Amino acid sequence: MFFSVNKIEGVKEKMDKKKQLLLSIGLVLILVLMIVGISYAAFKFVGLGTKPNTITTGAITMEYEESTNTISMTGALPTTDATGKVRLTAGEYFDFTIKSSIQGNANINWEIAAEDITASSAKKMDGKNIKLYLTKLNGDKEEEVMAPKVYTTESTENTYTGRPANMMSLAKGTTSTSFSTKYRLRMYVDESYNPQGDGGNLAFSIKINAYGKTGDKMPEPTAAKDLIAKANAEDLDYNSATDAQKKEMWTFTHEATEQTTALTDYRYIGADPNNYVRFNDELWRIIGVFDTDDGTGKVEKRLKIIRNESIGNYSWDYNSSGNYTNEWSTAQLNNLLNSGAYYNKTTGTYYNNSTTASNVDFTTTGLTEKAKAMIGDVKWYLGGTSNFDSSSNGLASNWYKYERGTGVYSGRSTSWTGKVGLMYPSDYGYATSGGTTTNRASCLAKEIYNWDDSSVSDCKNNDWMYNSSIWQWTITPRQGTSRVFIVDASGFVSDTYAYDYSGVRPVVHLNSAIKVITGSGTKESPYILSGN
Repeated sequence: MFFSVNKIEGVKEKMDKKKQLLLSIGLVLILVLMIVGISYAAFKFVGLGTKPNTITTGAITMEYEESTNTISMTGALPTTDATGKVRLTAGEYFDFTIKSSIQGNANINWEIAAEDITASSAKKMDGKNIKLYLTKLNGDKEEEVMAPKVYTTESTENTYTGRPANMMSLAKGTTSTSFSTKYRLRMYVDESYNPQGDGGNLAFSIKINAYGKTGDKMPEPTAAKDLIAKANAEDLDYNSATDAQKKEMWTFTHEATEQTTALTDYRYIGADPNNYVRFNDELWRIIGVFDTDDGTGKVEKRLKIIRNESIGNYSWDYNSSGNYTNEWSTAQLNNLLNSGAYYNKTTGTYYNNSTTASNVDFTTTGLTEKAKAMIGDVKWYLGGTSNFDSSSNGLASNWYKYERGTGVYSGRSTSWTGKVGLMYPSDYGYATSGGTTTNRASCLAKEIYNWDDSSVSDCKNNDWMYNSSIWQWTITPRQGTSRVFIVDASGFVSDTYAYDYSGVRPVVHLNSAIKVITGSGTKESPYILSGN
């Protein structure tokens, strides 16, 4: 791996002229400041060498010394993230500095980006096999700015910074004060790439540029966008993924159903991914990021989260007359979660498979006002099925279609709009990563009804939604009866009467504007969220 360096001729003469030009521009901008308050900002890119060169893009000026702003790699072998992140041999990393000098009051939206400029004549390596890693230097210490990430471009330009389309964003922000930051960029071949049969000498080159514009403050990325940016490709084999990749979301694509168009969502899978989040002053977990209809037809990408623990065992539906139904829109559990004691963080009564009401107390576990302000209405799909016990009708992909279908008991609703719901059977089925004996592909090709079989124990045991201590209610009714589907404590999906007891793990969708403030998603350091 090496960084290519091109000598620049006539630099001194050019820089003398540049100083004169900048002096002239500075004088002009002093006058502009007096009129409209715009500031002058100089951003510099500094590499190795002694002779400075300059590139200007909008409000950004990048200076680098006796080095092009190009990073090239030829004939490199795959490496792990652990190794790629610490390489310090000459030619294996690239240091540069971004500086700003600002006068007056203005927002400068800036962005560092990488552009694929591999020569058309080169034997090129696919960008999906290339990883970039960016850190910030503070003395001899490095602070991660961008975790190792496969070269992935943005399909649209960033109008706030001026960064063109078809480039990879490495870092961005907004500043109204002067600063100087030194960065270190590493590029390496991802360990998942198999070089056998490629003939060797594959090349990949990127150009690093900084962009910036004055104007309104650039919106901070939402939690959904932040997490999607780290999601793995749909075809990445879990057992071949790195430890870091296994902690992030996987991409899922779905064909159109009776109630939805073809969609792409992103889900956490495996026994213990980094999907912990602090919500309602409790630990919850992120199921994934979904294109979510708010019930009016407005669709946004929103985080879907589930309480880490059950709030208790309750009947799905029952009343004082001993009647029950699998109609979610009128179910007693729906009322508890959306307008009753749980939603209002108070006490109340509940008919738990008895015509005599029992007392319930949610003064400590109910939803806080802050939590309620962070969630919004969602269109929940209430389709079901009566056939789900074989590989031809009981896979996670089958469940996904049933849920969004119209197969319901006569007169039942096919959807409901509200804030608090429950998991779908497909949420549970898709959350498995499989194991070494039964891999993920095999689990997804196995009917969930038989996941309790010891021969496929890898499926449930490597599914973070599985809980061996409780039955868990889903929101999905069985077609043709008054029964409701559950995730059994033995790991399979089946159905039971709506009056039965099962564990309740509330599920909500966060508002689309929610952001991640801090945290890494681990149980010890869950994601901390901000509101609107």
